[in-house]
Formats: sequence, structure tokens, C-alpha cells
Amino acid sequence: MHLSSKIILICYKIITMLTAPFFVAFLCYKKRRDPPYGKQVFELLGFYPYEFDSCIWFHGASVGEINSLKPLINKFSELYPQKNLLITTMTTTGAQAARSIRAANTVFMPLDSPCAIRRFYKNFHPEILFIVDTELWPNMLQYAKKYNCRVIIINGRMQEKNCLKYEKNLKIVKDVIASALHKVICVSKEDSDRFKRIGVDSDKVIVAGNIKYDLNLSFELFNKAKDIKNQIKGQVLCCASTHEGEEGICLEVFSRIKKTIPDFKLLVVPRHKSDTEALLKELKKTSFKYICKSTITSNDNFQNNDVIIGDTMGEMSFYFGLSDLVFMGGSFVNIGGHNPLEPAFYALPVLTGPDFHNFKEQFERLIKDGGAFAVKDTEQFEKTCISLLNNQEKLDYAGKKALQILKLGRGSTIKILNEVKKDVK
Repeated sequence: MHLSSKIILICYKIITMLTAPFFVAFLCYKKRRDPPYGKQVFELLGFYPYEFDSCIWFHGASVGEINSLKPLINKFSELYPQKNLLITTMTTTGAQAARSIRAANTVFMPLDSPCAIRRFYKNFHPEILFIVDTELWPNMLQYAKKYNCRVIIINGRMQEKNCLKYEKNLKIVKDVIASALHKVICVSKEDSDRFKRIGVDSDKVIVAGNIKYDLNLSFELFNKAKDIKNQIKGQVLCCASTHEGEEGICLEVFSRIKKTIPDFKLLVVPRHKSDTEALLKELKKTSFKYICKSTITSNDNFQNNDVIIGDTMGEMSFYFGLSDLVFMGGSFVNIGGHNPLEPAFYALPVLTGPDFHNFKEQFERLIKDGGAFAVKDTEQFEKTCISLLNNQEKLDYAGKKALQILKLGRGSTIKILNEVKKDVK
């Protein structure tokens, strides 16, 4: 390692070590309205209630990454039943999703502080670390080398703008990040080329497609909701994973469409509890009848309200079962959109706002083949909804195209398994 890289890494370790307790306090404050950390907050500093002699470690930052890991972890548990499987995540909602994967244990990822990271490695002794997408934390990677844990990136993606930033500091990126990676399994050739540009050896980089196409969601909840949907008069637009700033947009579009389609209903599933509170404030300004899913006692509640608020966790499949059309939130605010493949799994047409950079490849494929539609403003949002909802044949066709694109993209999990079998002892 170059001397300049060593100095920068030492400075990073000192800063992260000193600031870790304050950052934990900040995260607790930030999560006060969402599912809280509770006693598990100590896991952020590397203190855990149990330990392993060895394990296979899977890391996904949040809900989307955890959902994409499910098929791989389940296959892994079938192939290696003797192995301890451990999932780490960085959000409370991600942890809730991870706990539904019975094949693995779930804890919070420690902050990238040397003390917390060292305690984690000593506690769980991971043999291999699988990271979904590109969560590249310096201390995590450096201690992986120290404790002989092979780091394998799966579903590796790298945007050109990020690659250019890395190239500006290529010496330290090679020393701290690229040298610590045992293997990088990428989504596309473009991604693989960018990893090579930042110093990852060519023989360590493989292309296997996108694991997110291999998702496997629940039909139990979906079919339960379908039975209720068949009793509801009128069509339903689901605005899924919305963020603060989008509730007004959804309600404005809904009010316009309702003038054309009187029986029309709106289902809003906010991403966070704080977003639910923002939505309720907006609804109080309107004349719409509304109800939260958590307070529904009978099917009449669905019929007798204009707006249903999806305020329960882990029931997205249920909400999709109530829907005719799905708008994916985080795309009218500076978030980058959310996974369109989840509604596509149920053959539902998808709408998105102008900002969908987090799922650019998936949305572009869906939009090109007519399974999804990008809208730039509320006027186009309204027109697109009405065009689809007034033409059942067009609506069904778009849903079928969405499912078709999902099926065509499958197969990455098997490719990844075949590749990583060489690394599991």
C-alpha cells in the first residue's frame, strides 16, 4: 500500500472511531418516528447477543437489496445446510424484511468504525462476505483482508459518474477498495468495465445479469387481497413507496381522475412512518374519506373510503393485490425511484416519475416494451392513468409485458451460485 493511502486510511479510522457514538445518537433520533432500533442499537457499535465460530455473511443496505437476496440465500441454505448464514442491513425496515428469511440470522451492520467492525469480525468469523450492489466501506474491506474473509460483490453496479470520481483518486481506491475484492459479479459489461477501470483485476470480474429479476414474492397475501378487490366497486391506483413531497402529487392526480372515473380509489403506501404522517396532514385538507390499513375491520372499509393508507409493514404483496395500476414513488423527489419489478411480478403495469436512476436499466427495459410508463408531471401522470384505466385491454397488455420482461431477465441467481461454489469450502 502506498504511503499516502496509509495516511488517509489512518485518518479515516481515527475520524470514524471518534464520531461513531455521535452518529448512533443521530440515527436513533432520525428513526424516532420509524421502526426504532430498540436494544439492537448496540449492534451499530459491534455488540451482538450471540456469536458464530464461522459463517457466510450477506449484506444488503435496505429493503430492496434484502428482497433481491432472498432467492440466493434460500438456495445457499439448501446447498450448504451446515453453514451459519448471517444477514446484515443498515435500516430498520431492511431488518424487518431480512427476518422473514428463515434460513439466516439477521443483525444490523456495524458502523464503519474500526472498533465496531473489528468486534463484528471477532464475533462472527465470516468466511465469505457477499455484498449486494456496491456497498464499499473502507474499514469493512480492510478488516476482511485481516481476518481472511473473501469479499464478493454480487449484482455489482457502478454508474459512470461514480467511476469518474474513483478515477480521480485511483491510487487510494486501488489500495483500499480494489485490492480487497476477491470477486466482482456484475450486472452488465458496462459495469464490469468500470470496475476494471478502478483497479479490479480482469480475472476477478464476471458478468451474470441482474439478481433483482429473480425475486420471488408471496402469492398468499396477493390472492387474499384479490378476493377483497373483487368485492370493491371501481379501479384502484396504488402509489407505492412514496416519500414526503409526493403525497400532494398523488392526491392532486387522484382528485382529477376521480372527476372522470367517479368510483376510482387511491391506495398510498408510504415508504416511512414519517411519510405516512405527511400524507395524513395533506388528507385532512381534502374532503376525501380515508382510512389506514391498520384500522380496517371489514371489507366495507375498503369500499366506503376514497383513499386507503398502507401503513403496515411487510404487506406490499397484499397492496399490489388490491391494485389495477402501480406508481412507484421516490421518482418525483430526489430519491431515484424504487424497484418496478415487484409490481411486474404480479403482472401490474408500472408508472414512474422522471427520476428513476436507481433502477434505470429495469425501467428502460419495461418502458421500451410497454410494461411501464414514465411521466414528467402531474398532467402527464393523469392522462396516462386515464388512458390505461379506460381501456382494460391496454391495461392487461401492459401488465403482461411487465411480467414478460421480468421473466426474460431471470437466471442471475443460478449463474452466481455456480460461480461462488468455487469459493465455499
